[in-house]
Amino acid sequence: MSNKIKEELEKIEIPDELHNRVKLGVEKYKTESRNHNQLIKSKKKVKWGIGKKIAFFSSAAVLLFALLIGSAYVSPSIAKVVAKVPYFGLFIKQEEYKQAVYSVILDVTNEKEYKIGSIEASVPKREITLSIIGSKKKVNSIKDDLIKDINVALVDQNFGEYDIEIEKQQEMKGKDGGMVLSQEARQNMKNSQELEANIIKQLKGHNYTMAFPVQVRINKVEKFIYVAVPKTEKRTEELHELLVATSKDYGEFKIEISKIDMDARKQEIRWGKNNIIGTLVGGLMENEDFKVTGFSYSFHPLPLQIKVKTSLNPSDPGAKQVANEIKGEINYFIQHHEKTKEVRNDPYEIHIFGKDKKEIN
Repeated sequence: MSNKIKEELEKIEIPDELHNRVKLGVEKYKTESRNHNQLIKSKKKVKWGIGKKIAFFSSAAVLLFALLIGSAYVSPSIAKVVAKVPYFGLFIKQEEYKQAVYSVILDVTNEKEYKIGSIEASVPKREITLSIIGSKKKVNSIKDDLIKDINVALVDQNFGEYDIEIEKQQEMKGKDGGMVLSQEARQNMKNSQELEANIIKQLKGHNYTMAFPVQVRINKVEKFIYVAVPKTEKRTEELHELLVATSKDYGEFKIEISKIDMDARKQEIRWGKNNIIGTLVGGLMENEDFKVTGFSYSFHPLPLQIKVKTSLNPSDPGAKQVANEIKGEINYFIQHHEKTKEVRNDPYEIHIFGKDKKEIN
């Protein structure tokens, strides 16, 4: 956690009107922060449970998110501090906190050998939806005890109780819960994998650089091969002939060869390393104030284009302010967060669009 956030949190004066749960949360952070610093100085080894680890290492940002945003009222003094916490940093901490909650749930369900279909959680609303694979009768017979056991585990790990809803999910009839494939589909899949491996072998043998992974599709609809090479590659005709020769035993294919700017590709890999685009998408869609309805991006050609679609009415006096806030949060995240160190000098442009599909400037 940054020193700036630490300093701001240490300055917090807890007002009388603030909910007791929030008071305890912030005071607990202050206490644990000081205790942790003392432990570091004394070099003592302490074994903490997952709840304590998250409470500390996810920083007060996640405490503020879970405790403050979920409250009906936040005093001006607290709101001022929360406003200084960068949004995407807060979102990342919330996601880390959520994953820790999921871990507790999975520990409980694995111990009871229940099959999980999906887990969804809202930290601010303190709600969890859990789908169990099985019959309606089985799920109904276990859900009350399961809700109780999960909340006991969450409280034990210092996460507190959640409103939990248990849903039934139909069990798939395929092997290992997968889809049931026809013999033809299985053979097509096998042929696709074999041909893909053969193409990769041939490309390497002829010293072609693969800008993207090779794609081969064999199904009822099409037979398709995709190969991407650097834009400096001159041997595209020879490459096409090589692909035709390599695939001839599997039939006639539609072949697509793309030439890629490797600088853009390298930038794409850097951004993918820490799931930066995924963080932007998740954070923007999570924030209802941003009114985001869609997100798209493209690294090709450079510079990276980040396009955010919103339901903002451009004629609304506050639309431009929200658009600028979205841009500001994205820029701050890219230029300051620890996850983005490797991409701060990469070229990119941000475009915010209103509900009329026109850019808000």
